[in-house]
Amino acid sequence: MNAVIVRVGYGARNSAAPIASALKRSRVGARVYLVEEDPLSLARRLASKGMKVVVLYSLSTPLFLEVAEEVARVSREFPVGAGGPHATGAYWQLLRLGVRAAVAGDGEPAAPLLVEALLGERELGEVPNIAFMEGRRFRVTRRVYASLDDYDPHSPELGLYPPIEIMRGCTDRCTFCEVPYHWGGGARFRSVESVARAVRDYVAAGRRDIRFVAPVGFAYMSKDLRTPNVDAIEKLLLAVRREGGKPYLGTFPSETRPELVTEDVLRVVARLAYNRRIAMGLQSGSERMLRLVRRGHGVEEVLEASRLALKYGFTPVVDIIFGLPGEMEEDVRATIMVMEELASMGARLRLHTFIPLPGTPLARSPPGRVHPLYEKAVLRLLGKGVIEGYWREQVELARKVYCLTALDPLPTPEPRPLEPMVSCSDVWRRFSKLLQIPLEA
Repeated sequence: MNAVIVRVGYGARNSAAPIASALKRSRVGARVYLVEEDPLSLARRLASKGMKVVVLYSLSTPLFLEVAEEVARVSREFPVGAGGPHATGAYWQLLRLGVRAAVAGDGEPAAPLLVEALLGERELGEVPNIAFMEGRRFRVTRRVYASLDDYDPHSPELGLYPPIEIMRGCTDRCTFCEVPYHWGGGARFRSVESVARAVRDYVAAGRRDIRFVAPVGFAYMSKDLRTPNVDAIEKLLLAVRREGGKPYLGTFPSETRPELVTEDVLRVVARLAYNRRIAMGLQSGSERMLRLVRRGHGVEEVLEASRLALKYGFTPVVDIIFGLPGEMEEDVRATIMVMEELASMGARLRLHTFIPLPGTPLARSPPGRVHPLYEKAVLRLLGKGVIEGYWREQVELARKVYCLTALDPLPTPEPRPLEPMVSCSDVWRRFSKLLQIPLEA
């Protein structure tokens, strides 16, 4: 008997659902265990019973920062594969820890074959969408794109009922965002019929609130991702309601872009969805910065989308990123003016600090710094009850992510670390030995 231990972050079990679905569909002969803690003791216990054990990790970059030592330790005793955003954006860091293969792209086509390879039943080179080390060289296998309809978005066997992924990929090229650079293949959608089948299971399990995962919620089934497909959105929401579910669309985790917030869409969502918030990205109130990060829209589109949302009884929730690369004081002042205008009309502001995420064009940029003028503006707006987000915590997270990238920026046999522009000694001290890079480099 074989065992697959899927290690996820505490409270972040949702990423395991597509893995479990892919393993079930392929009928890999293994029992799946889901853990939210160090899997080494469980792996040893199962191995002592004569089971062949494979450990799979699903890693965001923040989670990788937390568990890198654990990954290295587990990899010394058991075959380990890793997926998730960090594996796609910086696969070489995982491979240098001893991970046998990192999934770079869609995980569903890779997972069953990867498990077989880690069990010694096939060669790693036969597995699509992975990177592995061949001698001292990194090798990336062929890219295969998953059809969402081919895989369930949930796993009743593991008790996983996450938000249903209805869209994967994005054709926008925002330079700070992982989505368009990690997934590729344009945008893919889950059909209404597939969603309805899943909702039946959710409702039967007592999960009536149905939320969706989409990089642009109101772009569902849109041909150009700029013009909303109102009919498709209406069919989606009606199908969920017919199955006994309560759909939420256009709010976390299916935020949208301002261009798609139209009266036609809002009429349908107001009638059929249960959310009363519409989340959309602005990111900066400076037209110059919006062009620089390739947002593809201006400030006025966000202001108009917010007015429309309020007209139809929704609270607009507008994302703003502090400290984007290239931001100057005039951009800060412009952003603050827009923040105050949005707050005065009744919008909420969800604030972030720029994090240089691996795999994006800005991955090697310095971490975001919060300008003192932003601090003063937030203090003024806090009294109005319109501020939300983890922008303060993200200042330190951004520094650590940047230092990790500076330590090991590119998939080269002999990496030459970037010269850090911020204090990185603590991060370098922790990771230099794991990544086999001298601290003095």
